[in-house]
Amino acid sequence: MSDDRRTVASAHSRVDALEKEIVELKTTMKIQLKDLFGRVKLIQNIILSASGAMILMLVSILMKMSS
Repeated sequence: MSDDRRTVASAHSRVDALEKEIVELKTTMKIQLKDLFGRVKLIQNIILSASGAMILMLVSILMKMSS
């Protein structure tokens, strides 16, 4: 580090390295958010299906009680 001279050229190389890291992080985050969104949609569908099944079960119990 003591041999690193603070020049414009070294600044450009550091900025280029940071740009590559930022692009990599953005790509990783995009993939993770896509995966998370898929999992949330799956849980939403499971909850919706379970709620519909419970409503049908309760309606059938009410129909049997009123007969």
